[in-house]
Amino acid sequence: MIKLRNCIVTISLLLLVALLPGFSNSLSVKAQEYIITEDHAATIKEHKLIAENDEYQLYLYEDTLSIIVRDKKTGAIMESTVSEDDGKSNASWKNFMQSGIVLEVIDNVSTQLTRASLLDGAKVDVQLTDNGFTADVSYEKYGFTYQVKVALLDNGFSVEIPDESITETNDQYKIGNIYVYPFMGNTHLGDRDGYMLIPDGNGAIINLEDNGGKYTSGFSQRVYGENVGFNESHVLSLFWGEFQTVNDAEMIMAPVFGMVHTDSKMAYLGIIEEGEYDASIEAYPNGAYTNYNWITSKFRLRQVYVQPTSKSGGSVPKVEENRTHSNIKVRFAFTRKEDADYSGLAKSYRNYLLEKQALIKQEDDFKIRLDFLGSDIKKWFIFNVSVPMTTTKQVKTILEDLQEENVTDILAIYKGWQKGGINTLPITKYKADWKLGGTKKLTSLIKDAKEMGIDFYLYQDALRANPSTSNTTYNVVKRIDKRLFEEETYKDVFEKMVYLTPKRTAENLKKLLKSYTEKSVDHIALAGVTNKLFSYTYSGSTYSRVDTANVYNELLNTMSESTDLILDEPFAYLWKYAGALYNIPVGSSDYIFADEDVPFLSIVLKGIMPLYGDYTNFEADKNEYFLKLVETGISPSFYITYEDTSKLLYTNSCDIYSAKYSVYKNEIIEYYTKLKEVNSAVQGACIEKHEKPQENVAVVTYDNGVKIYVNYNSYSVTIDGVTVDAMSYRVGEANE
Repeated sequence: MIKLRNCIVTISLLLLVALLPGFSNSLSVKAQEYIITEDHAATIKEHKLIAENDEYQLYLYEDTLSIIVRDKKTGAIMESTVSEDDGKSNASWKNFMQSGIVLEVIDNVSTQLTRASLLDGAKVDVQLTDNGFTADVSYEKYGFTYQVKVALLDNGFSVEIPDESITETNDQYKIGNIYVYPFMGNTHLGDRDGYMLIPDGNGAIINLEDNGGKYTSGFSQRVYGENVGFNESHVLSLFWGEFQTVNDAEMIMAPVFGMVHTDSKMAYLGIIEEGEYDASIEAYPNGAYTNYNWITSKFRLRQVYVQPTSKSGGSVPKVEENRTHSNIKVRFAFTRKEDADYSGLAKSYRNYLLEKQALIKQEDDFKIRLDFLGSDIKKWFIFNVSVPMTTTKQVKTILEDLQEENVTDILAIYKGWQKGGINTLPITKYKADWKLGGTKKLTSLIKDAKEMGIDFYLYQDALRANPSTSNTTYNVVKRIDKRLFEEETYKDVFEKMVYLTPKRTAENLKKLLKSYTEKSVDHIALAGVTNKLFSYTYSGSTYSRVDTANVYNELLNTMSESTDLILDEPFAYLWKYAGALYNIPVGSSDYIFADEDVPFLSIVLKGIMPLYGDYTNFEADKNEYFLKLVETGISPSFYITYEDTSKLLYTNSCDIYSAKYSVYKNEIIEYYTKLKEVNSAVQGACIEKHEKPQENVAVVTYDNGVKIYVNYNSYSVTIDGVTVDAMSYRVGEANE
């Protein structure tokens, strides 16, 4: 065990710190330990200076690959390991907290996980480079080797573990997970001011405060959602064994996380650049395992799963045979001073995506989104019967009626237009349900909508297949245990759906594109493949989430060349193909350990492309939801039917309990009128700053100078001399 490292650099006096440009004189005493004013200190806490540029310095402690990053402009430092343990952690956790890279090892015999830090028998050979270092790491006991490459960048540093450098030579042990600098920016109890940023929904933060031991767990979610290739389809809670009563947790749409030290005005955004398809984000407030606050990325190379051995329920745990093959790479992008907050981190990510062309700026005209349900099917005695809800003629009638009310900027999506209705999947050809008017009338509606200046999209779930309406013997997904994956609908007519293999999805869509093109159909609202990634087996071969993502990436690249695509809550790797994103969450999953929601994704994306939220007509508190749309810059969405939704009672669409147009007409007009006025003030502008100066009050500043004030309180408030009524908002003039 190494000795705990002591600080050997004399910390400057408070007077010297106060003189640093842009810094407050009210820094906490504890924060002074993280301000190093000596520009050319050879060492900091036994870490040697190994690289620097105009912005940052990189210090290294070779034995554990621990690093310290120092901001040359402010003197603030951030540490990657715990330098002064409080003595309340066991040996395993202590080693974890002092190591730059940590493995979780799977024993093939017991299938148990064991943590292996760099202090657990690792041999570390470091070679310095011009801008960092390369380290070869080996574990004789386990038969593992891997290489770590750390490079100082203009705005931080990057860490890479090349896939080709990872070897496993002992049949008994396999690498399960790899943590990359898990304690970067860690803090102890409530000693520091700041928070951790988690990519939950639109965004949320966990404050760096002393929790008094009230939390026993933290945030742990897989990037880009769970892997159904290993997990059973499930719901959180059912009423009468049939109806879901609790919403699923929000998915991680973007592979990012952050740590903000507001006392030293230093923050970083962790961006997973490679390996994101099998990564997780984990954030633990103090009390959950240790007295430290820490956030990290974790990369899964293998996992243990349950292999059924008989139909009667027998099973055995089994280790995944083939590991994931992908480079592991994380970029730590730092911000300082006024940008050392979640707004600054979001802007950093926006700029990163634009520079990498992973995000393409689109027109940002305001539109209201209206989804129309065409038809579904209900059980009726022996046969199933079609239930038409909104025919093509009725869709046109609604659109014309709204235009007469000056609701002219509309993005319309037609769902359930296909023969057999919304749950007849997959869609294999352009053929509309005759009870809705048939293919000819649908083609005419698309043409008419275009002439009306309305963007009209056909909805396409390209992932699912319905065993009751199509042949699903072949080309469907089986889990790694070789059992068919079935998605429970918890509905009466069609109880299960299956997933098409990525190859079959691509084949279907490429054929459809040809038939769409012949009828001048070039607006598609794509779903299913936009927010599902999975491992699977097919014809004796095993495919990873990386394989699935590669197929979807290539498919959308092809489709985007000839089709205007809007995507359903898509993962970040697909954003570059989208003309708009819909079903974007305005909040988070409301975990008990999360202190508040922040509009991280909105700051990244608003002004770059149109964003549309979940259906307004299903929100419990519509007043609050309206204000959330104002605050986040997300446009409203409504699910609409012409017929009364009571007709859906015995269909799989029975959860659409209120959608009749005549009921929502006035609300649609109101939302459109008010939100169009708000958006006209910030059209094309990006969010520069989001702040919460008072409880339940938000101030959103755009880069054109406009400020939007939102008050969620039951009483009026005054901010910046602007009075905002209870449960209301105000738009400030540019440069006011």
